[in-house]
Amino acid sequence: MKSDDNYIIAEILRGNNRCLGELYRIHRDAFIKMVRRDFGANEEQAKDAFQEALIAFHQNICSKKLTELTCSVRSYLFQLGIHKILNLLKKERRLTYDNDLQLIQGKEFEDYMNEDRLESIQEQIGKALEKLPEDCRKVLKLYYYHNYDMDSIAREMGYKNADTAKSKKLLSMKKLLTELKRMTLLLLL
Repeated sequence: MKSDDNYIIAEILRGNNRCLGELYRIHRDAFIKMVRRDFGANEEQAKDAFQEALIAFHQNICSKKLTELTCSVRSYLFQLGIHKILNLLKKERRLTYDNDLQLIQGKEFEDYMNEDRLESIQEQIGKALEKLPEDCRKVLKLYYYHNYDMDSIAREMGYKNADTAKSKKLLSMKKLLTELKRMTLLLLL
């Protein structure tokens, strides 16, 4: 396989699906290890997610939804795989909304995504935040960007107590994740 990842797209469009087998062989074990460690998935779930990611990659190329990569093939496949495993684990009710944000901004995620892709994701989070009501935006920024505790957020926002601040943070997080999912669906269409 050539180092130019866009070469892979051209080969798949020509009908050379051997590239998919090679991508599977090269990246599968690293993906499985990452998903098992960072998401708590078992090996079968991780394998299924990676296979689904490869299928989605192939479909996106063949349908011309993906014509040029702006990140590495590995980053693209891992991003697809992460979406697949998150959906699977959410169905099994193994993740909470707070864990989702940790996954979005966590160091493990940065380790597997290149700079361009990470900047793109941060930009998407910023755009999603801007679509939230002002109070939701402020609570999330105080907590996640400025590391305020719940008592400090309650004082800053004029809430009755830390429990009220925590409830507002969870509600705001839910709204942010809903907006991010909506934006992601629009990108995939």
